[in-house]
Amino acid sequence: RTGRALARREPDTREMRACVGAAVPARAPVRRSTHRQTRRGSSAVVRAASAERDGCALDRAPRASVRRSEAPPGDAGLRLSRRLSLFGGLAGVASAASLAEALPATAGEVLDQLQALLSDAEAAIEADPENEQLVGQRTFFENQLERVQLNASFVDRLRPRVQKGELPYLQRMVFAVRDELWEDEIYFWKNAMGCRVTRETRDEANGATVTGVVLAFGQESLSADDGGKGGVELRKKSSIKDVDTRRDDSGVNSSSASLAYVSLSVPYGVRVSRIYESGGELVYGFGYFDVRSPSGYAVRARVAARRDPMELVALNVPDVNRSVNFFQDAFGMTASKPLDQNGYAPKSPPGSKLMSFGEVKETLCILLQPSQAVEDVEQARKMGEAFVGVSFAVGGGDENFTNVERRVASALQKAGRDAPCVLSVESYEAWETEVAKGARALPFKYNEPPPA
Repeated sequence: RTGRALARREPDTREMRACVGAAVPARAPVRRSTHRQTRRGSSAVVRAASAERDGCALDRAPRASVRRSEAPPGDAGLRLSRRLSLFGGLAGVASAASLAEALPATAGEVLDQLQALLSDAEAAIEADPENEQLVGQRTFFENQLERVQLNASFVDRLRPRVQKGELPYLQRMVFAVRDELWEDEIYFWKNAMGCRVTRETRDEANGATVTGVVLAFGQESLSADDGGKGGVELRKKSSIKDVDTRRDDSGVNSSSASLAYVSLSVPYGVRVSRIYESGGELVYGFGYFDVRSPSGYAVRARVAARRDPMELVALNVPDVNRSVNFFQDAFGMTASKPLDQNGYAPKSPPGSKLMSFGEVKETLCILLQPSQAVEDVEQARKMGEAFVGVSFAVGGGDENFTNVERRVASALQKAGRDAPCVLSVESYEAWETEVAKGARALPFKYNEPPPA
């Protein structure tokens, strides 16, 4: 795309992404507009919402109410009138929502907010039926409502299985970032790739020192309507020993595996100007984006709709079969052929395997590639040296957690230096608690919009 086309698209991208997280007080939905009935068809979610207002039962389990974190002092202006935002156009909604993005919404609140915004759009159209901007807003809110409803159905199926310990949950990947590049990396993932900061990580010893942040394309928690999104943890390298005990004194990963790239399926495109502002680089941009982060590791992004845009982390491993056995023995993951859905991007090398828990199109996966296919192994290791590993959440109580820890220790001992990556295992309950606590305490500065 030309720079001019990108410049025209960028505000719309920011607006659409921001609207979903808008902080909107609860309000009874209004009656549907008669103008809405003239439009061809309607989404299943909108029809279901209409049926609910008419007194029809919906086949959906009730959700517990979770308290939102309060706005920072002095930010009372965040609670803008929905009607004022609607009549002000999408730019008005986006402005308010961008500022409110740091406020987490869980357990039904996202759906409630979107339904309220859709109802206001309907009411606004009744007052101004010729306003095409309002009609566009209504369509956008309908699509977002349907997307969040589908996501809520997915996490409702996944959460009980993880809680019971039937399967672990691959939650995030971890990078060790040089302290001087840490803020650049946050800027890269937030403003160029489209993530949002969900929480800070702190030193376990004193609880005060910030050691890193976690970013995701939505909410991490499996209890949230728009949750179940894989994360990227950016750790300051000065604190890396708190995470990774398998690095030598120089900070180099002792595993023979190396990071190939991180793959994303971004719904609204990549902001090229923000890549360079962060200190990153665009290597290739036809059909897909081949990008280098400020720390030098590769990120491949394609413009496509996926439940979780965090698609996979690809690793170069010396022995694919041994690496497959490692993840099968330790976590019960299954191996399948790589999807290679983008016809423009390079295909995975022969012999590659995609590791997942069966939901290859829905959750974060691990792609194992034979390192023999890499032309310059040392260069590849150097480019991906910021990668630390992945983190799993395990439910089922203390007994199951202990069993998983034993399996992981046994698999690591068996694999030795051929272990695919350094990793951590967390209790699911402790992880959910940390996610909720971190979201409530998240400083507002992380989700301020970038400078114009």
